[in-house]
Amino acid sequence: MTRTRWTVADRLTRTGPRSPEDLDEPSATTLLAALALGALAALLLVLGAVIPVVTGAVRGYPSAPLLIVLAVAPIALAGAFALRGRQAAAVGVLAGVAALAPGRALLDLEFLADPSAASRPELYRPVEFALPGPGAGLWLLLAGHVVTVAAGVVAVRGIGPRPEPGSAGRGLLPIGLVAAGVAAIGVMMAPFSGDDAFLPVGSAFERPALVLTGCLLLAFALPVAAGLAISSRAGLGMGGLLGLGIAAATVALPELVSGLAVTGIGLSAGPIVVLVGALGFVVVAFLPSEGKRAEVPDDEAGEVSLPGSPGLRMTTGALALVTMVAAILGTFTSQVIVAGGLPGPDSPSRWLLLVAGLLVGVLGVAMFVPGLAPTVRPVLSVVWAGVPLAATAVLTLAITATELGAGLSPGPGVLWTAVAVAGAVATACFSVIAGMVERDDSEDVGDLPGPGMITPLVAGGILAIGGFGTPSILAPDYVEPALWSNFGTPSWGLLLALVVVLGACFLAPRSRPARATALLAGATCLAALRVLALPLTGNQIAGAHAGAGWWLALGCVVALAIATVLAPRGPIHTAKTPSGSIR
Repeated sequence: MTRTRWTVADRLTRTGPRSPEDLDEPSATTLLAALALGALAALLLVLGAVIPVVTGAVRGYPSAPLLIVLAVAPIALAGAFALRGRQAAAVGVLAGVAALAPGRALLDLEFLADPSAASRPELYRPVEFALPGPGAGLWLLLAGHVVTVAAGVVAVRGIGPRPEPGSAGRGLLPIGLVAAGVAAIGVMMAPFSGDDAFLPVGSAFERPALVLTGCLLLAFALPVAAGLAISSRAGLGMGGLLGLGIAAATVALPELVSGLAVTGIGLSAGPIVVLVGALGFVVVAFLPSEGKRAEVPDDEAGEVSLPGSPGLRMTTGALALVTMVAAILGTFTSQVIVAGGLPGPDSPSRWLLLVAGLLVGVLGVAMFVPGLAPTVRPVLSVVWAGVPLAATAVLTLAITATELGAGLSPGPGVLWTAVAVAGAVATACFSVIAGMVERDDSEDVGDLPGPGMITPLVAGGILAIGGFGTPSILAPDYVEPALWSNFGTPSWGLLLALVVVLGACFLAPRSRPARATALLAGATCLAALRVLALPLTGNQIAGAHAGAGWWLALGCVVALAIATVLAPRGPIHTAKTPSGSIR
């Protein structure tokens, strides 16, 4: 097929044939105006990154090159899309970046209220207790955020009346919202760790009102903008997700580098979690879907390379291996450091983290075997939750030590444990994405699981509520955190594991027998991790013995194991083939 050759002017004006994606593209004048505003915003943000934000500002590290690249990246990507004739994608990039600009502006406004409480070493590193006045760089940054919003508004308004939305991106909506939720959680977490008096450390809820408001606005904007982008036409949605990913990375990368480069502070899980969510946006932007394939013009059909099942499985396996390595390091490195740099006490739950990490890693290795990957993937989609289940129990030691003070500080094990949690979440996201692609690519329509599994399945779900919700270890001087009593940091891991187990129980009867068996096998392993908590940690707790939660979790393991065995036996009913005949 002969390809049409476009000049730069033709790419911006689209005088040639228009594809379905072009029906909601802006006019050339509107697009040029939006790009001009985007370029002005980039210039203002670059100047704001170079000029001090407060009088006499000293940076914690040479951050100008990083900030300049992050400021220029959105307009560079939008311009590249426009020059390729993909105006809708260019509009999406500008709109995605604009969605997070108000929240970023509120974070910068803290320099006006109290620079010492801003905790932004990439722009200002306090060295004494003082309250300097605002500098020209602050006003340039704020102006840049305002112009960024203006560029996004002009670009989107130039599209005009939109056609009725189709179902092109609806299948990707859950995955996009998961990525947005991950990024939103990371935004609310501490940007870095440490005990420097001049750089306050803490989650968004422990920081000043302006910072809390800005973080809440970012956390709200991420899922809303992601949902709108995915629900849009292919080009606009892809650009919007890429713009969101760049904007989220712009928030997280300076914090991540600060934790690495600034003396007196260290890495925190917050920016890592945000970057995992940003990576999720990029993946969803390029995921195949029926609607996207239908909207690709004939003259561009050969230019788009979308990831398929094998690539997604290998990515999932690689992330699982990263999770395993991080969990191993989190197990054998110190969670707490005492005065003088000596290692502190070990967490009783570290061996549970090791087992959970090894389980995920073994399944990750199987993902590289083509014959095993389709069978193992649903198991991995459930078992990943065992890492946060164990990690939250491990991190309790460091959190308690930090609250006590007395020369105790978080050790390197905290970082590796947090990386293991982020890796487990990323593994889950890619595993679910791979499952969606497998389902779209597969033409096999099989029977549903047999009715014999329903009774043990319901029993397993009920027992899981008690097993994860009540203490499994009892001791005279120890009160284990649970869901219904003594709610603490480990309770979040218990809640996540319970939700995943119940989700697997809900999905199993609606899946084909092989998938149902794998899901229930994963749920059984997850419940077994709860049972293993007593033998793995009980010897380090004086007088520890099994509580009601342990017995309920054991019953849950037995019930789910029975359901796993019965899942492939006997159909509830025979599904229809695509042709309408009865198989």
